[in-house]
Amino acid sequence: MEFLMLFPFVVAMLYGAAIYGIVFFSQYRLQSVVDRSVATALYVDRSAYATSELQTQVESRALNALSGLLAKQPEPLKSMSPGDGACGVETVGGVGGVEMLRCTLTYDYKANPIVPVMSFGMLGTFPPLPDTLTAEAHAAF
Repeated sequence: MEFLMLFPFVVAMLYGAAIYGIVFFSQYRLQSVVDRSVATALYVDRSAYATSELQTQVESRALNALSGLLAKQPEPLKSMSPGDGACGVETVGGVGGVEMLRCTLTYDYKANPIVPVMSFGMLGTFPPLPDTLTAEAHAAF
C-alpha cells in the first residue's frame, strides 16, 4: 500500500529532475554560443579598418560566429535563427562612453518545447518550465 502511494511521487521527482537537467543544459549551450560569438568578434585587427568600419566589422563577425555556432547545436537549438539585432554595438555611458558589443539569443520554449510536459488537467502541467530561454553576453571593444 505504501508503495502505491509513494511511487507516483518518486517517478514525478525523477521525471522533473531529468526535464530540468535537459532544460538547464540547453540554457548552458545557448549561453556558450553567445559567449563564444562575442569572444570571436573581438579578434578583429583594429589597424586594418577605419574607425567608422570597425563597428560594422565587429557586428558582422559576431553574427557570422553566432550562425556558425548555432548550426553545430542539437536539433531544437539548431533550428533557431539569430535574427536581426541579435548582435549589435551600443554606447554605454552617454557622450564619450564605452562601445559595447551585445549579443542576445532567445529560444521560445513555450512554442517549441525540447521535451514533453505532462498535463494534469485542472492541476496544470508538470514540471513548470520557463516560457523562454535567454542568453546574453557583453564585451567592450
